[in-house]
Amino acid sequence: MVGNKTNYNEQDVIRAFLLITETPVARINLVNELELGEGTIKTILQLIKQKELIKSTNKGHILTKKGSLKKKKILEEIDGPKMLGLKEYKGMKNCGLLVRNSKTTKITLDLRDEAIRTGAYSAIIFKYESELKIPFLEWNYKKENLKDYEQLIRSFNLKKGDLLIVTFAKEKRICENASLSVMKRIKKIRI
Repeated sequence: MVGNKTNYNEQDVIRAFLLITETPVARINLVNELELGEGTIKTILQLIKQKELIKSTNKGHILTKKGSLKKKKILEEIDGPKMLGLKEYKGMKNCGLLVRNSKTTKITLDLRDEAIRTGAYSAIIFKYESELKIPFLEWNYKKENLKDYEQLIRSFNLKKGDLLIVTFAKEKRICENASLSVMKRIKKIRI
């Protein structure tokens, strides 16, 4: 219908693209994983296909050579978003997204606020030097939340200068999109 508002955003397109591999991925799997309707997924796949990053097969969608190169380049910059099982904010879903080599990025409340504007309940942005720290707070997250801290360390291959964006929301989709929205303020990654 003409004039219908889209049910997806740029972060959903990135999430869909990151789920597609050289092995066919069925549209119904994307519907379930991305928590979007089949028509919306169809539209997102068409957008990605128009950029010649994926192609359709009888068994699902696969990356093209161009798509494989693009995905490899993105994965050199980020890892995630990954769903986590942190205890902080009980009843909320949480995910983490690692932004590699962000030594020059200044972490401010504006980055956290970006996650909130995207629909997240809350967000924590860590910088990794020899351990994860919240740069503008004197709060010792490791001491206060040891089990969550250890899970974050286990979930990501952290290197000096990396940022870790952790978002909290009631829905997985909002949680992942919020972390990607913050990431886009740091790295210029587009599909």
